Amino acid sequence: MAYANPVDACVGHGGCDTDEWINKVVLGPNGDGDFHEGDPYAACTAVYGIGQTCLSREAFHPDNAGTTGYEHVVENALTAIGYTGA
Repeated sequence: MAYANPVDACVGHGGCDTDEWINKVVLGPNGDGDFHEGDPYAACTAVYGIGQTCLSREAFHPDNAGTTGYEHVVENALTAIGYTGA
């Protein structure tokens, strides 16, 4: 078992950085798999000027650049332990 620590790779890519890798607040729903009004687990609330809205499952998760960044972290960890594929 090996651990792939993404912290160093994520430095400079936070939600307020120019090259961010993470979504900040994303309102939903954004598709069928997202939270919807009436979903008991949804973080839905009334937002002034918008009305009833839900926080998307995309919020505070890696964006496309972030998932690529995580991919490189995992690839490097696998290479470091000599993994060559199944």
